[in-house]
Amino acid sequence: MPVADTITCVDCGGTCHRSPFEAPELGWEVGQVVTYRCVDCHDMWYLEIDDDDLDDAASGDGPAWP
Repeated sequence: MPVADTITCVDCGGTCHRSPFEAPELGWEVGQVVTYRCVDCHDMWYLEIDDDDLDDAASGDGPAWP
């Protein structure tokens, strides 16, 4: 899975969960925007998937996003 289920909030250090939680039916594609919401401060984060995100997962190195 190239895109993390959770990330750390840059503003407060809380946990941000991906929304929607389920990956797209046809998989992730370059240019898609992944949305995360922080459970502590409720900030919303929009991260765009690029080639590196998908290449790292395909090579077996694990997710590009911690």
